Amino acid sequence: MKQLDPTTIRAAIFDFDGTLAETNIDFARMRAGVLDVAERWALRDGLDDRRYILEILDEVLARLPEVADRERFRTEAEEAMQLVELEATSVALPFPGVPEGLQCLLDHGIRVGIITRNCQAGVRSVIERHPLPHEVLLTRDDVELVKPDPSHLHRALELLEIPAGEALMVGDHPTDIETARGAGSFAAGVLTAKTTREQFEEIGADLIAADVPEVVRFLCDGRVRE
Repeated sequence: MKQLDPTTIRAAIFDFDGTLAETNIDFARMRAGVLDVAERWALRDGLDDRRYILEILDEVLARLPEVADRERFRTEAEEAMQLVELEATSVALPFPGVPEGLQCLLDHGIRVGIITRNCQAGVRSVIERHPLPHEVLLTRDDVELVKPDPSHLHRALELLEIPAGEALMVGDHPTDIETARGAGSFAAGVLTAKTTREQFEEIGADLIAADVPEVVRFLCDGRVRE
């Protein structure tokens, strides 16, 4: 992979939770909610409760041969997840400088997208109260496969009409770096959540920044506003 040159980046794609906004979602409670639904369906045995929540959901769905049963289970699991998500996002705030930073990118001709494993209602509950400038938003409700599957990022770039090699994926978790690598994009890690600088270095992030505003400065410094 070539070295990251900010002048060649034409799109910045951001994770949402922990990157753009501090939502403080209780993921342990979300996971427990999905496992409770699996228990009611007598499908709890053998599930690895250390896995990511959506991967647990996919594992259960794969055990159900009937389409109608899969849809019913998915609906019940989504209700359990959204109960926790919406409780947190209803009071969540963007990190300082994020709205201004996203607008700065757009002002300098850099396309802006958001891809997230969060539900659409949860993200909307934040950005309707605190607008975050962007051109594309793809939640888990909008795609078949979510990140770290690279198709999530590829779809956003298709909508923006930007090649993967001219895009920077920005996130707070190693899976965001994994997503970028799989898609052929550059990757930036922000230290706004639990991932450490050392962990980002180990997984091969092209840029490590304190927060989104620092990424914005990296991309915009020296660029002429449009």
